[in-house]
Amino acid sequence: MKQIFLATGNKHKVAEIGAILSEYGFEVVPKALEIIEPDYNSLKEVARFKAEQAFLQLKKPVIAEDTGVFFEGYNNFPGLIAKRVYQGIGFDGLLALINAAKTKRAFFRTVICFARSKKEMHLFSGTLKGKLVETVVEADKDRLPYEKIFVPAGCTKTLVELDLAQKNRISHRALAARKLGEWLKENY
Repeated sequence: MKQIFLATGNKHKVAEIGAILSEYGFEVVPKALEIIEPDYNSLKEVARFKAEQAFLQLKKPVIAEDTGVFFEGYNNFPGLIAKRVYQGIGFDGLLALINAAKTKRAFFRTVICFARSKKEMHLFSGTLKGKLVETVVEADKDRLPYEKIFVPAGCTKTLVELDLAQKNRISHRALAARKLGEWLKENY
């Protein structure tokens, strides 16, 4: 199996992307690097910036990703700053927003950037549409916070209630990772 570095310290992202890329013959090796998360206006810009920083530190091909959560009832807020918003207002604040919203529609979007050099970068994205729920499901489960309040379109359960295999059939990150896997299979 070929190895590929993933610039993250997030074990959930490693497990998800690792499971997908293993289908394409790649072992994901996580690297928790000191990477600045810039305040850019798009996931693509952030993922590209993170991948460039990671490549400059490792001097080896690496992938980085960025994910946002977009509440349609709030003009796609919190978007790129979803992690900071959760850290600032927690579930109580998120539920207050959800309960007051006219629509509960939301979506996740992930962009993965593969950097082979400082100049050669390739972007892959995935989107998962669904709706927000008005209560936190499995609050104590060791998973990403927004998974506990989001039901994917076509499902009756929140993301947190799906095991990794179920989640990797539909998730935004899995869709982006599959596109990356297909590209790597032909180009790496």
